[in-house]
Amino acid sequence: MYSNTAFPDLADRVLPFEGVLNFRDMGGYRTEDGRRVKYGILFRAAELTGMTEKDKELFRSLGVKTIFDYRGAQEASAKPDPVFEGVTNIHLPAIAQEVPADVREMIKLHMKEMANGSFLDTMYLDMAFGNPSFKRLMEAVTDANGLGLLQHCAGGRDRTGVGSAFILLALGVPRETIIEDYLISNRTLAPMNESMKEQLAAHLPAEQVEQFVAGLELRRETMLAVFSAIDERYGSVEAFLEQEFGLDAEKRKQFQDRCLEAV
Repeated sequence: MYSNTAFPDLADRVLPFEGVLNFRDMGGYRTEDGRRVKYGILFRAAELTGMTEKDKELFRSLGVKTIFDYRGAQEASAKPDPVFEGVTNIHLPAIAQEVPADVREMIKLHMKEMANGSFLDTMYLDMAFGNPSFKRLMEAVTDANGLGLLQHCAGGRDRTGVGSAFILLALGVPRETIIEDYLISNRTLAPMNESMKEQLAAHLPAEQVEQFVAGLELRRETMLAVFSAIDERYGSVEAFLEQEFGLDAEKRKQFQDRCLEAV
């Protein structure tokens, strides 16, 4: 569909951008009622600031109406989103504290948690509930005119991974499928991880570099922990969606009917 030769098995999902990593179409996934998510209406990506002119042409062809940016103020200021005519830019950080722009600062703050594998688990559970950013996301995407939405953060994997999971849950996509979608970022962000390793090697012992990069690898257990927390707090996905985002059965049906198609 998108002719991405770098990921031939994901050619219908990973778009061939030159200066943007992890730009993916969320369409094509089967839902529990036997339908599937339409292509070309929901997208996810890493930061957009590196778009080339060719990338901008590709982006304009996608029909995106809204860019939803989860990054903090410092991140967004350092690497601003491009502005396109007719496209609304929404910026609402998904994490309360600023994410350090310098990777070395992140290491100083979180090396211990990364070493024992708890860093991402803690971060996801902290941001998954009562989060104004995800509330605004779900308002935007379930609006009758809200399709053609791109959500992104820095790598398009953590904050964007949780936001994507909530959208797919609302559409009735099975949890295992959502986890598989989440884990794709381990492949699509491999160039970024290699670059990070090279940068860190100049400042840190090899063992610490490996610990840090290993701590950033996405694991299915991390998303499973979010789903388990939803079950424990709310008893069901339906109750979670209604109490967190105001998506009652009728609103979910309307959203699904707009986004899903018969197979």
